[in-house]
Amino acid sequence: MVAELSEHQHEALAAYYELTESHPELFGGRERRPIVLDRAVIEGYAREHEVVLGVGFANQYLWVVNDLVRSRDRAGNERLHPYLRTMGPPQPVGTPMGAGSVILATVPVSGSSGSDGSELIVLVEQERHQSGTLELELPRGFAAPGVSPGEQALRELAEETGYRGEEARLLGRTGGSADKLASIFHIPVTGRGEQAPETGEAITRIVLLSRNELWERIDSGALYDPFTVQALGLYEHRLAQQDAH
Repeated sequence: MVAELSEHQHEALAAYYELTESHPELFGGRERRPIVLDRAVIEGYAREHEVVLGVGFANQYLWVVNDLVRSRDRAGNERLHPYLRTMGPPQPVGTPMGAGSVILATVPVSGSSGSDGSELIVLVEQERHQSGTLELELPRGFAAPGVSPGEQALRELAEETGYRGEEARLLGRTGGSADKLASIFHIPVTGRGEQAPETGEAITRIVLLSRNELWERIDSGALYDPFTVQALGLYEHRLAQQDAH
């Protein structure tokens, strides 16, 4: 006997159908593993396999979507199966995609311009909910509606650390959370005020390290945050380009 759809399954599918209509661009492409959009097929699979398809979870930061897709096995036989993906909350068509900003802020050592390498990098130590451990990493934050990534970077740095800058220089972009791009910025520090972290952030202290000290932490495995490693690599590359000219 095939079970009827539960209330949760109905809610997940209702949100999913609304999403397919409002944001069809999220369901195109994928020629090798196309997403099934036939409602009868979707609901039949959900009933038979007692699986939640559609929008299983959504908040202001993250949506978890379980699509039904068509694949082929090695023998060329077609089969249906769920495929989970995460995404940021859908934005109006034409809105630039962005998962937020990662900030590599540098503080010149007293009496130095910092251009000769005598500068310190600003890091935050905070408790990460996913692991329950204290992690040392560069400041970062989610994108805010109507705020450019550069403005967001300056704001996040000031809120999380108290350090302030006047210019956010784009170093590059990397894959961020929910399959969106995260912008990585270098901000030369020009002053410092009071910290004002958002409610829910668990920052325990601010740490200043030289580039060499930071690489030592990475080499030893004491620091492994991927955003921090990528940002430092991009910054070193930018400095090497400047030295070459």
